[in-house]
Order: sequence, then C-alpha cells, then structure tokens
Amino acid sequence: MGGKTALIVGATGLVGRELLSTLLSKDYYSKILILGRRSLEVKDNRIEEHLVSFDELENLKGQFSAQDYYCCIGTTMDQAKTKEAFYRVDFTYPMELAKLAQSDAQFKTFNLVSSYGASAESGLFYNSVKGQLEEALKELGLETLHIYQPSLLLGYRPHFRLWEEMAKLASSILSFFIIGSRLRFWAIKGSQVADAMYYVATSGETGVHIHKPLEMKKIAQKKEYQFDSSRSEVA
Repeated sequence: MGGKTALIVGATGLVGRELLSTLLSKDYYSKILILGRRSLEVKDNRIEEHLVSFDELENLKGQFSAQDYYCCIGTTMDQAKTKEAFYRVDFTYPMELAKLAQSDAQFKTFNLVSSYGASAESGLFYNSVKGQLEEALKELGLETLHIYQPSLLLGYRPHFRLWEEMAKLASSILSFFIIGSRLRFWAIKGSQVADAMYYVATSGETGVHIHKPLEMKKIAQKKEYQFDSSRSEVA
C-alpha cells in the first residue's frame, strides 16, 4: 500500500463508479474516502463511507483529510428540473469541495470531471455552467488542478437518457468515417476517463491542466501519464 488517501465525491455516477473500481485495483491508496448521500454497498477494507448533505459541505472542514480529491459529481436538466438546482449540483457543490480541499493540510491535487465544450461564454446553459466552474476553480489558486473534459461518455447509467443513446448510435456508425484529430469529439468510455484520472493525479505533475478526450484515451491505453504540452492544455 502507498499510504495515500483519496477522497471521491460522485462515486455513484458513471465515471465515479469506474474511478472507484480503478483505485481499488491499485495499491497506491491505503484509504479511499467516499462522500455521498447514499451508501454504495461496496465492501473493501480501504473504503470509508460518509453519508453527508452536499448543502453542508462548508461545515465539514477539518473532518476529512486526503492527498487527492476527485470530484465526479454532476447532473442533467432532466434530473435537476430547474436551472437553479442544476447550478447547485454542477457549480456550488464542486466549489465547496475545492474549498474543503484547499483547507486540508494534506491536500495535493484536485481532479474535476467537467465536459468537452465547457465555456463560461457558451450560449448553452450546461456548457456555460461547466465553464464558469472551471474559471472559478482556477481563481482559487490551487497548487494542482486537473480538469478532465470527456466528450460523449460510454458506460452503464442507472437512468436512461434517450439523446445519449441516439448519440452513441450515431458515434458508432460515423466513427468508421472519422479520422485524425476529429476523433476527439467522439465517445470515450467512463473507464478510460477514470484510468486517466488515476494516472494523472498520481503522477506528481503540478499546476493547472485541462485534459481532452483523445489525451485521456492515450493515457488509459498506455497506463501512464507523462506531461506533453501538445496533448494537455496548460490553463
């Protein structure tokens, strides 16, 4: 065991579940803290679950400590129902988690699952909120911030999403005709994102970096991360 501690928020989602599986398959972390609203019912002596209210994250300072914080939380407008609720889940909660990490003396890296196309100036509400979050996190001045921007995510979801299933079908058909750099716009497995997150977070690389789909696929395939400015955007 490496004697390190990881903290995951959003472990019930597609990427979060895959990330937990990846971390459990490695010996790097001796403890994995899970903050969530319901139990995962995953049994492993390295897992330490804490049921919390995300609306009260700011009150948890000093209660948890980890080197690597992984933020995989997110929702959709269909699930959130209102823009206010969506903003709370996709902006407020991650920001509060980052502040929690910043107050932790053991903190080393903050790893955020964002979205390809995130931009505070976007006319799309989803992309705009994701972009606003990225900019706000950069302004916090975290020593190490890794932002992962997956495109269409492939993997099991408990909630059926018609538009995603249609997009997956289109992606599988059109992928035969897509070549070169345009591959970055197409689907990536949740497991590939999770693997990339692990290798990047444990690499010792500092600074603020944005990781695109094609780079994440390459990291997952090679099972290693070596910083390359041609593949990883320095924010």
